[in-house]
Amino acid sequence: MSQAPIKVKEETKERIRYLAALIDTTQAEVVDLAVQEYAVRHADLIEKGIDRARSVLAAGDAAIAAHLLNVPLDAVQRVSGGAHRVSAVRA
Repeated sequence: MSQAPIKVKEETKERIRYLAALIDTTQAEVVDLAVQEYAVRHADLIEKGIDRARSVLAAGDAAIAAHLLNVPLDAVQRVSGGAHRVSAVRA
């Protein structure tokens, strides 16, 4: 299994360290179990996030850009030339 560091608050790191010692396991296992339990307990939030992502993706490139930039859709459309921009092709 590959490992990569994650950034957490120092007090969170201490809790993970103590929990791992108390239950005689690794810190990685404590984090793995916590993430699994969070996913189960918050399945409704995860489902809403998936629905929101589907909605943004279905709305097209300008909507995706607006979402990623955290700006209104009309702002992106103004900068990009509008929703119905037609590219001119020169031969």
